[in-house]
Amino acid sequence: MTMEPVRSKRRPVLIALAIAVVLAVVASVVVISLTTMAAQQRRESLALLKDERLTALVDARGKVQPAVNKYLAAYKKARNAPASREEAEKSSATERDEFQQTINSARTALAEVQASNTAGAEAVTVTGAVDLLGDSYQAYLDSMEGLVESYAQFEGLFREDAGCSGLFVGSKAANLRERQTLLGQAAVPCREAVNQLKQSKNISYVEFARTLDNEIAQLESHAETTAKSEENYNEFVRLKDEFVKKADDAAARNASEEELLKIADEVKAFNTRIKNNRSEFDFAAKRYLNGVKEMPTLVEEVFSKNVAAQIKHHDTVIPLRVQVLKDAIDAELAE
Repeated sequence: MTMEPVRSKRRPVLIALAIAVVLAVVASVVVISLTTMAAQQRRESLALLKDERLTALVDARGKVQPAVNKYLAAYKKARNAPASREEAEKSSATERDEFQQTINSARTALAEVQASNTAGAEAVTVTGAVDLLGDSYQAYLDSMEGLVESYAQFEGLFREDAGCSGLFVGSKAANLRERQTLLGQAAVPCREAVNQLKQSKNISYVEFARTLDNEIAQLESHAETTAKSEENYNEFVRLKDEFVKKADDAAARNASEEELLKIADEVKAFNTRIKNNRSEFDFAAKRYLNGVKEMPTLVEEVFSKNVAAQIKHHDTVIPLRVQVLKDAIDAELAE
């Protein structure tokens, strides 16, 4: 009788172990290959970000300011022709479109920089640098866009066809009460125009509008004080005549010393009222005139001082943040 060979129980176990080892080796090779591929892709992405995307970003920003200046000059030239706001906007439409295209290109360049940073949470330094640069760059673009969008409102604020042209009412008034009334009437459309300017995306316009709003309130307050003082003065002239008559009557009647002292005290109090009224008038009148005289300077400093400082800030911060990002990229590539 033929005996069947006895199958070893250890053989299946050894086969299973061999297969497991092979699979583990294959898996580790795949992981190493994927990791290497991801690292290589990350290096290529960083190189692209530094060499091309950042360069394009800087170049795009460099075209924004000239486009702004070109539009502002074109609009102001048309307005001074002279032309209405609508006519000036039509005349400078080409420059406005060119500016908008420049802004759109700059935003596209920023989006490409942000898209190039495809690293995970481990690349904290580069990601943080991209975010900071993005915030500053976007703030600059919004500011310049606001400068252009709200320029027609700002530039025409004190023109004859605009809201604040009626503020300077001094020459139109017969007296100070009429000046106060005319100023109050002129302040209504001016405040409407100012409130519109407060909605601008450019902080220089917004701060100017807030300051102008406060200046209008101060003018109204000083106008009321001077008008009231003028009315008080007219009343004082009448009261003075009454005091003179009262003193003359007392002297003619050979009034008592007590009555004469009482009249003297009344005159003293009256003179104090006149003195205080004059002080209030002088203070308010001086502030009113200074407010009117300083208004052109307030307008001029929006560009000569505030916008210039704003641009200088961006010109300082953005290049620094570009360099910080480049340094972060170099540091990651060196790892």
